[in-house]
Amino acid sequence: MSQSINELRLAIDAVDKRLVELLVERAAIVHKIGHLKSVAGEPVLDLDREQHVLKRISELNPGPYTDEHLHAIFREIMSASRDLEGPVQVAYLGPPHTFSHQAALQHFGRSAELVPMGSFNEIFDYVDRSHGAAGVVPIENTTSGTIGETLDLFTTHNAHIKAEINLPISHNLLASSTSETWTTIYSHPQALAQCRGWLDRIVPGIPTMEVSSTAEAARRAGQEPETAAIGPLSAAEANNLEVVHQDIQDLASNQTRFYVLGDAPAPASGKDKVALMVAVSDRVGALHDVLGHLREKELNLSFIQSRPSRLKSGDYLFFLELEGHPDEPAVTKAINTLVSETVVVRILGAWAA
Repeated sequence: MSQSINELRLAIDAVDKRLVELLVERAAIVHKIGHLKSVAGEPVLDLDREQHVLKRISELNPGPYTDEHLHAIFREIMSASRDLEGPVQVAYLGPPHTFSHQAALQHFGRSAELVPMGSFNEIFDYVDRSHGAAGVVPIENTTSGTIGETLDLFTTHNAHIKAEINLPISHNLLASSTSETWTTIYSHPQALAQCRGWLDRIVPGIPTMEVSSTAEAARRAGQEPETAAIGPLSAAEANNLEVVHQDIQDLASNQTRFYVLGDAPAPASGKDKVALMVAVSDRVGALHDVLGHLREKELNLSFIQSRPSRLKSGDYLFFLELEGHPDEPAVTKAINTLVSETVVVRILGAWAA
């Protein structure tokens, strides 16, 4: 070899030195931005800017690192930079080691101040009352479908969708004993639903019990040796449990999509999604007309879900996601048309797709 391992390691040391110097230079600029934000009364968290940075990193990436590798690195850099400006508070469904916790870490990095909440309602309340704070809530899973509670909370809160997170979900059977003579298997209702086929096939007859989170399930299994839990790998380590069976979800491609909540929609990025809540009048063909207006403007509908309005029996609200941004002419025209022909239209958020 023309170069020894020691020589190559010295070359890496030199590169690392330059990286640290550049990070320190970057941090000094971040500090100046933080000061200007403070003077102007602007929040520390700027998801729009962070999305722009990640997009630009992808454009600059020549390989061999994948975009995902570089995004993970730069998310942590931006997380640490936010911490220099002031801690960003992010509410999620706690306790730690839930999938919501994983999603928040993936998107905001480890320097964010992650605030566990006891319910989705508490997350929405927190975002509504805390200037510059964010929240992470699940909206749909590839196995168990849409989380209706999340949609319902948009009817009583002002939080906006600013981004989305797609998190691969790996469910694991965790226990302090591998004897498989457990009296109970604990988990969150969504996790149990996503593993129902596996449970019926591999451990039939063992009762399951719903608890508030996969982290709570692991905590109970850690304290009750005769029980087991379904949860993420991080919950096993936190509760001194063994991973008895790994990846037990019924769908190998199991994913949960999360909304990131903030106090305003994100500005247009050039490739966006917009979410709407629409209440139609109680007449034949009302929803058909709504969809027709979107078709006329050549807007692609990527998500639609109905929920009872809770105001009158038989009335429904429709939640839509479209490709585009409210600032784009076609989307603006479609929304204006819907406003004139429906009972309620509310923009729930916009974010980079």
